[in-house]
Amino acid sequence: MSSPAELTQYLHEQIPMAAAMQLRVLVADGAVLHIAAPLAPNRNPHGTVFGGSLAALAIATGWTLLFDALAREAVVEASLVVQHVDSRFLAPATGRVTAVARLPEDWPQFLQTLRTRRRARLQLAIALSCDDRAVFTA
Repeated sequence: MSSPAELTQYLHEQIPMAAAMQLRVLVADGAVLHIAAPLAPNRNPHGTVFGGSLAALAIATGWTLLFDALAREAVVEASLVVQHVDSRFLAPATGRVTAVARLPEDWPQFLQTLRTRRRARLQLAIALSCDDRAVFTA
């Protein structure tokens, strides 16, 4: 089981962009993951969070949720690959952004398929907010 601090350290060491963005895991309970990103290292010329940073935060959140969930299930040989991302920019983010991802209802079926076939696909919904306002979805 990984703590938020351990997952943050892992991200910073293994994905240099996560360190540059100053991503920080806030909550990691196996089924839900929250990651925050501050404005300063992710800002654009308009003083809001750069759209690429929002997309990267969403992807990092989904990937980290699955990385942690698979580790908790002792599935360590799996390679996580992001195949497709659909996203919507909903509003400008003017401060710290928090991303939230939850394991979907079909997680048990995904896990069973992965264990038996060694390959499986899963869709995740990731929501990003700033000051309690939705700013991005993926």
